[in-house]
Amino acid sequence: MELNKLTVVQGNDLLEGAYSVTLDEMRLLNLALAQIDSRKPQPDTLYRLFPQDYQRIYGVNPTSSHRQLREAAESLMKKPVTIYKPDVKTGKVRTVQLSWFSRLEYVSSDDHSAVVLRFGQDVAPYLYELKESFTKLNFANIAKLDTPFSVRLYGWLIKAKNLYGRRSGKAIEVTLDLNWMREKAGLAGKYEDYRDFRQKLLEPTINRINANTDISVVWEPVKQGRTVVSIKFAYVDESAPEASKPLRPRLPRRPRAVAGSALEGEWARRCIAIFEEYRDKLSAYDVEEKATLPDLRKLSGWYKMIGEKNKQKEILSEVSSRSKKVAA
Repeated sequence: MELNKLTVVQGNDLLEGAYSVTLDEMRLLNLALAQIDSRKPQPDTLYRLFPQDYQRIYGVNPTSSHRQLREAAESLMKKPVTIYKPDVKTGKVRTVQLSWFSRLEYVSSDDHSAVVLRFGQDVAPYLYELKESFTKLNFANIAKLDTPFSVRLYGWLIKAKNLYGRRSGKAIEVTLDLNWMREKAGLAGKYEDYRDFRQKLLEPTINRINANTDISVVWEPVKQGRTVVSIKFAYVDESAPEASKPLRPRLPRRPRAVAGSALEGEWARRCIAIFEEYRDKLSAYDVEEKATLPDLRKLSGWYKMIGEKNKQKEILSEVSSRSKKVAA
């Protein structure tokens, strides 16, 4: 079992579901989720979780790994996950409780002890045949986190990366309401004082995520009056390949040719091809990055030379629009 190749994939409604679990229960759940191929239907076979894998991956005591795995499975069987579904007809939000597993058994043997389980049919739509609105987590990262809240927060942050794109060096921002986080993590009624929340929960969690995962997070409180109501997180994906801003290419020197000649047209086409490729690279690096206005005017001139009037007008329209924004 190569940890770096394992992923935990959940529909976003499930990822943001409300549930309270212990560390052992969270670890068992993610170990089971990592066995799922989210692209395929739920298989007829059962999943088997072995104490030796639990021990090796999470570094637990060998003498207690059997007991921890069995007790975590039994207790998680009794703990539903609550999701919130908007009713299309009424516009109201329905609160739905789902059971993680529809079947659970423990096979006791000196050499082949295992927890054997099957995910529940009601939770299956958020785990199998996922095509949209889902989040994929690297199992190796969450396996290094040693509190349930750090696993949950890491998942919520990665969801934002999946929604807004993955660009190295570009911070991804997401703001999460304090009460929302408490509710989703099963902490309602706990850490209600902001100082308590910050010192005992938030700061240690951010330290864990920064030390053990592929993202580097900073945060700041968001106030309503004098009261902190939410946290604004910003993070950089350290695992993304480093990307540098594309450099403006050197363009071929204009030939000594008669205006309107084939030689001049060939030169204009070469300039267009080189410069349009540069614009594509700029957009891929950052959709906000644009070629300079002087360069765009040159581009419109090249299109004019080869008789591409529609492209010439398109470029000049962009120049005009951006010039007005600069003037404003």
